[in-house]
Amino acid sequence: MVMNMKDRILTGFRDLSVLAGFHGATMDELSFRTGISKRTIYRYFKSKDELVNAVADDFMAQTEQHVNTVLASEGNPVEKIGILISTMFQQLKFLNPLIMRDIQKYYPHIWSRIEAFRARKIRSVIENMLLAESRQGYFRETIPAVFMTAILSSIRDVVNPAFILENGLTVEKTAKTVFEIFMYGIVADEARKNSSPLGCGNPETRSQESE
Repeated sequence: MVMNMKDRILTGFRDLSVLAGFHGATMDELSFRTGISKRTIYRYFKSKDELVNAVADDFMAQTEQHVNTVLASEGNPVEKIGILISTMFQQLKFLNPLIMRDIQKYYPHIWSRIEAFRARKIRSVIENMLLAESRQGYFRETIPAVFMTAILSSIRDVVNPAFILENGLTVEKTAKTVFEIFMYGIVADEARKNSSPLGCGNPETRSQESE
């Protein structure tokens, strides 16, 4: 499919940003790499800030499209969640350390928009899939308000530029870890078999009771 001029500029700027970051990407370099004159670029985007915002909009639009496609598909909800998370991780690869640093330092308003967007999508996934499917035996019954607040708070506090850069992580790895903890916990399968549920006493107590 042949891209129109606006899409060519947007794709070119996104590719350049992956290499140079939002701050390091210049209109001169964009013009050189795409073969599009700066005059033409400015005809479609009045400033670099407008281009940065357009890239963020495109990132969120593509993510939403992928998420909605998975949610609308048929199949086992557990498998759908796996596909959904994998899809989101692929999209998150765009937010590499260079772009993360620039968002934190120069474009905090963009991070606020991404944060609000992901909160809406996660809430939608939980309400329309996880909590509904729990009644069909796929997921454990839980307190919706607690689960929703816990996962949204964790993502807000952990999957953010400051935390990720401070700990030398990537957005993809951080988000994957958070989702795995919420989906499967941190206790190994074998250890889980030999442990008591919360509030049901400890193994030593059970042993004494059985004597």
